[in-house]
Amino acid sequence: MSPHVERTLTLRTRLPLYLLGVLVFLQLVEPDRTWMALLVGLSALLGISYLWAREMREKIQVERSSRGNWIVVGDTLEERFQLHNRSTFPVLWATVSDRSDVPGYEIDRAVSVDARSSNSWRSQGACSKRGVFTLGPWSVSMGDPIGLFQVEITYPEVRQLLVYPRVMRLPDLDLPRGRAGGRSRRSTAAPVQSVLPRTVRPYIPGDSLRLVHWRKSAQQQDLMIKEFDLEPAGDLWLVLDLDASVQAGVDQESTLEYGIILTASLAASHLNENRGVGLVAYGEQALRVPPQADRGHLWQLLHGLANAEPSHDWPLARVLKQIGPDIGRGRTVIVITPSTESDWLGELLQLGRRDVASSALLVDAASFDTARNGQLESLQHILSDHGVPNHVIAKGYPFRPVVMIKRKRKVLKTLSGTGRVIVVEIEEEI
Repeated sequence: MSPHVERTLTLRTRLPLYLLGVLVFLQLVEPDRTWMALLVGLSALLGISYLWAREMREKIQVERSSRGNWIVVGDTLEERFQLHNRSTFPVLWATVSDRSDVPGYEIDRAVSVDARSSNSWRSQGACSKRGVFTLGPWSVSMGDPIGLFQVEITYPEVRQLLVYPRVMRLPDLDLPRGRAGGRSRRSTAAPVQSVLPRTVRPYIPGDSLRLVHWRKSAQQQDLMIKEFDLEPAGDLWLVLDLDASVQAGVDQESTLEYGIILTASLAASHLNENRGVGLVAYGEQALRVPPQADRGHLWQLLHGLANAEPSHDWPLARVLKQIGPDIGRGRTVIVITPSTESDWLGELLQLGRRDVASSALLVDAASFDTARNGQLESLQHILSDHGVPNHVIAKGYPFRPVVMIKRKRKVLKTLSGTGRVIVVEIEEEI
């Protein structure tokens, strides 16, 4: 059931009523045609203005629509508005006001429409921040030509808009792989049969006849045995550090947003390899998404990341200790953190003792805030000494989206020869 639309008609000023009272008083005290003419004229003006405003209140309808309830950071949010005027009076001005909280998106606009006709327009804005936002409530204000009455139609409907983080291209990362069953390929031959044959080799006494590649054997006139890949890589767990005390930077140029972009991009990259990916992000909400290998699983992960907010309740060491017992043997854990402390390293190494491969993606907090003089190099040395691969991403890293968004815009260009100004349409990637 749609929310009730509120329609109000108010008198903007009481001055005409006061003038009517004065004219009535003058006509009673000292009758005169002048007072009567003014009284009739003002009464007629008030009456017509009231009828005009009442028609707009009852017979104006505005529709608002958009495609879907979610987009990706960098996408353009586009909405369509239609103002239907079924009254016998034209709408000389109508102001649309919005109380949406989407950053940088405004639909405030003034339009007009003839009697018994419609007017439509589109509103656009680029979404530069991930998160959950609301579209609405919104209202339309109108008035009669004299401006004596104001009509306001309020639409209390509120619609949620989910803005997913953008998936970016990452540098080549030498990340470890576990040894549980999976589907992506690896260069190491498997000691047991799997479902992905890598190559063939000549028969060695003791090989199982079930591994004979009969077609290759016929071609080579000798028994050839199928060798299989060790199917990597068990499930991958991405652990995003949402400890508020280690974050640095502001808005999009912050360790928090870089961490979310890196996490989303790692998830997309490994899901493309048919590898199961899970997510742990303990902040304002304790988010734990079990690993799945389905590519559609990416949207579930992005949904969780879109809502991620930091908290002081979950330092990284506590998170790793909490999830440690639930991570099976042969899995891989990648920690994404701006922390330069080593207190969480012990919990990460504990996972290694249970045959869990681990890696760390370090976001350089000092590059976002010069006051944060952490011991990043020292932490890297400790990680390397314990055989934990690690990589550093600093502020200003040239992220490049996996899918580029192109837009067209018009610019004014002055011709050098004649000085004439022309409009040129250019296409650019965002």
